[in-house]
Amino acid sequence: METSAADRASLLIAVATASGAFIIGFNFGAFDVIFFDALLSIWVVSTIVLIASFITNLPPRNWFGRLILLSPSVWIILAWIADPAGKDAASDALYVFTLILTLVTLPFVAWVLVSAINPGFLDLPRPNRMAVIAALVVFALAGFAMGQRNDVFFNCDDFKVSGNDLPANCTSGPNTPNPNQ
Repeated sequence: METSAADRASLLIAVATASGAFIIGFNFGAFDVIFFDALLSIWVVSTIVLIASFITNLPPRNWFGRLILLSPSVWIILAWIADPAGKDAASDALYVFTLILTLVTLPFVAWVLVSAINPGFLDLPRPNRMAVIAALVVFALAGFAMGQRNDVFFNCDDFKVSGNDLPANCTSGPNTPNPNQ
């Protein structure tokens, strides 16, 4: 059976996007936060694609797509303005606004990035595009679920050796509670 170029492109896109979505989902599930390195990676990629759209013939070539790619820079600017140690209403409001902006625009940023980095994605047959989107959603949810129940898959030493903080529910071993509690 011969593999088509569309199938190979779909597999490549699914592997890249689902892998990133899984890690983000896992960390969000285990630690209730999207780590700064993931957000900064999204910002870097978005900014590069945005700049490339102005100086090359690469997509997005419309202002709506460019505005979406600009939203991670807005996150960065708002985070820089906000006082993370501040406990005043303005800092809290800015934090909530940034969180909402992130959650609302992240799927659109992902869509524009995939479409810009691989313009052929939009030309793929509908079943291929749906398979890529399904892989992204399934692995983001699987990552979140595994992060929530990391105690089933990993123990505290796994997190320590990787340099991570310990999730609230990690265990030292089978049926052993978290040593931090």
